[in-house]
Amino acid sequence: MTFQKLFSILASFAFFLFLAPQFLEAASEEIPQVKAEKKLYTVIEFESTFMNKRKEDILKALGEPDSKNKTQNKEVWKYNQIVKDVGKLWDQNIMFDFGRVNYIWSDQPSLR
Repeated sequence: MTFQKLFSILASFAFFLFLAPQFLEAASEEIPQVKAEKKLYTVIEFESTFMNKRKEDILKALGEPDSKNKTQNKEVWKYNQIVKDVGKLWDQNIMFDFGRVNYIWSDQPSLR
């Protein structure tokens, strides 16, 4: 009986001796924060991809807009710094008419 207790104590000690470093190492590692980066489009690529698309398709592809406004009683969504042209990043505005993209234009990015 004492041999079984001694054997179980040694087996438990060996088990923890081999597995403890792995647990401690895994606990000390930081979980990397994955930052979703926006895809940068060219002007032509953006317009050809999203012109005449439905709102749902835009939301699926680009996510929530940075701002929403009304212009001429039509909804306008603005995505900041999503188009690259002439070595600069531009804001892109999308105007919807009857639930589809009707007009797209670029703005210089506002100072933040």
